[in-house]
Amino acid sequence: MRASPLPAIAVVALLVLAGCAGLPGTGGNQPSPDASPDDFPTASAINQSVFDTHTSALADTSFTLSVERAENESTPVAEKNFTYRNETSRFLVEPGASQYLVHSNATGENSLLRNSSVYSNGTTAYRLSRENDTDVSTVASPLPVFNESSDEYLWHGWFGYDIDSFERVAINATFQREGIETFQDVPVMRYEATGVDALSDTRLWDENASKQFEAFSATLLVDEDGVVRHYEYEIVFPVIENRPRRIAVSYTLTDVGSTDIEKPDWVANATAGS
Repeated sequence: MRASPLPAIAVVALLVLAGCAGLPGTGGNQPSPDASPDDFPTASAINQSVFDTHTSALADTSFTLSVERAENESTPVAEKNFTYRNETSRFLVEPGASQYLVHSNATGENSLLRNSSVYSNGTTAYRLSRENDTDVSTVASPLPVFNESSDEYLWHGWFGYDIDSFERVAINATFQREGIETFQDVPVMRYEATGVDALSDTRLWDENASKQFEAFSATLLVDEDGVVRHYEYEIVFPVIENRPRRIAVSYTLTDVGSTDIEKPDWVANATAGS
């Protein structure tokens, strides 16, 4: 891979979600990390600035980002739950070569990318989608490239991606350091925020966030360079009119400095489209 000098433009891909269950690459017979707690931010320093540092650390580097989002809500008339938004995407980012590739498996009315792939060479984007059981390759518009200047790039993704405010709520919770561990062969500090009381100082829609949720948890794994290797959170809302609601999101960073992208064969067959 090329360690690209970067404009941090990221791709967002979902990899592990189904409720923010165990983190990939943790646990088991992992070697003891050779790192000191002094190499990592204090718990009180975990806030939006963590992602500013993260963006700077990845400014010249390629990487792969997997993102998973599931949102469940029951119907007003049925007892069972249904998923109206379920996304798993895998973004490959190689800024030095001005290449970006995303594979998405998304369902639900709020999904931006529905079961498609997008390739960009930095100036033109191409999209492969499935229409009437046939693969269709088109020149995509608008250009779906990540906003490199945004400190929200980890979750903001492609231009026009309409995110909720919950990512900001989760990162501004009160975290506790839970110790150093190894994540994908890299020493990381684990930070945990558990319970709605962790949101007591966080505002959402001009109200205290802790009063708007039934349950809350978040996990952050940060390496010695300030790169966020994994970030996940889960929110459970109070039941209103017998309608439970839950949101679970995870972001996992892999192949930092070693992500290579090859132009897909289907790009050559792309036709003008939207």
